[in-house]
Amino acid sequence: MTEAAFVKVPSDGCRLDGGIHVWRFPFDSSSGPLLSRDEALRAAKFQPPAKAAFVAGRSGVRRAASLYSGIPAGEILVETDANGKPYFSNAEIHFNLSHTGSTVVAAFSGSAVGIDIEPVGRGRDFVGIARRFFDPSEADAISRSHDEEQFLRLWTGKEAMLKLSGEGISGGLSGARPGERGSGSLGEKKVHTSGFFFGNIIGAVASFQPFEVKGWFQF
Repeated sequence: MTEAAFVKVPSDGCRLDGGIHVWRFPFDSSSGPLLSRDEALRAAKFQPPAKAAFVAGRSGVRRAASLYSGIPAGEILVETDANGKPYFSNAEIHFNLSHTGSTVVAAFSGSAVGIDIEPVGRGRDFVGIARRFFDPSEADAISRSHDEEQFLRLWTGKEAMLKLSGEGISGGLSGARPGERGSGSLGEKKVHTSGFFFGNIIGAVASFQPFEVKGWFQF
């Protein structure tokens, strides 16, 4: 597990250089929201804090994508595929978003990527959840350890893998198997994952390619 230390964007700009960057976006931005008309209509239907998270995420990925692509942030087009996974239709960058409470993060890469975060200490029945959704061997390990952080490392790894594929949680958590050393499987596909943490947040990034998280940024 890597401790995420988010820093301001470097003055010489952002270059992925074959790696992955993870960003943290604030709910409040003096720059104002950057939403398409459809996104604004969608955001209006949400209740806080879901509305704030949606606005921060969609606005934040446009601002970050502008730094990588040179396209003005207001001209970055975000579309969604058949599975509901957002993507840039006019920038050659891949991204994925995750949020919990007031925390919004995104992963950027030159190829498909998935990211997920969860907070520690929500008081959930994580052993019961593992029994319901995980592979029996994973659920047994969680039951024996009764370790919430171990559960969240597995959960976020699985979610990141499924978001990478575009399936989301409907793709089946038991079939997503994060490996002990960063190499796991999603069905018959090999997937690489990397876990991280900051504050009370545990997260994971996933890619079909071996990777290194080369930067942790915020505006």
